[in-house]
Amino acid sequence: MRRLPQEDELMPYRTDFPPGGRWLVLAPHPDDEVFGVGATLAQAVARGVEVRLVIVTDGAAQGDAPQREDEARNSAEALGLGVPEFWRFADRGLTPDDAPLRRAIVDAMRESEPDTVMVTSPVDLHPDHRSLALATQRALRRRLALGLRRRAPSWLAAYEVTMPLRPNLLVAGDPAWDAKVRAAACYVSQLAYRPYDRIMEALSTYRSLTLDGVRHAEAFHVLPASRVARMTASGWAQEMGSPFGVTPTSE
Repeated sequence: MRRLPQEDELMPYRTDFPPGGRWLVLAPHPDDEVFGVGATLAQAVARGVEVRLVIVTDGAAQGDAPQREDEARNSAEALGLGVPEFWRFADRGLTPDDAPLRRAIVDAMRESEPDTVMVTSPVDLHPDHRSLALATQRALRRRLALGLRRRAPSWLAAYEVTMPLRPNLLVAGDPAWDAKVRAAACYVSQLAYRPYDRIMEALSTYRSLTLDGVRHAEAFHVLPASRVARMTASGWAQEMGSPFGVTPTSE
């Protein structure tokens, strides 16, 4: 009779921190970087990690694009980050097969030579979140196919925003939670649509379930980038607990 896995085989019972001294952080929209991983980013800056933050779309499908960029600048300052980079792809227009998007990701990897790339997960709710994840996976394949393994990212860290994933790393958010709350408050236009700050609080509180002495945590699924590049889109999603939310074609 096969043994059922124990709790600590399914969920981390200790906090840790994402690897690497240089991070490339890809956020689909202005606000995902905060609601998803704001506390981790603030702590990374305090630890001396070089963080390059890219906001991929213009956010125009849910608000005024220039206003959202202003909010992103103010939010980044609240986290201690530099000014974000804005690629201004069309909001709700991302697709995994978007060649300009993949090229932009490959170029960012080449320019920054990050140890770790952070991106939304392929099992998240918003289609732009999933598309960006899969475009990033394909960009990794492209970079490795060019024989640039030594200068390719070592790690790919998927993070959650609107849909829980099965994490293999939990970061204690408490040391930078006040900074995350201040950064979230900068997104006035988005909080007028939905109470994202309450959702952020609820998800981070839920993530503290297995952690002693931690009130807020942020969840990641971290794998070697070379392994992610070799996986199918569905296989990568299954690692995070769900085969759904990914396009079955063009693996």
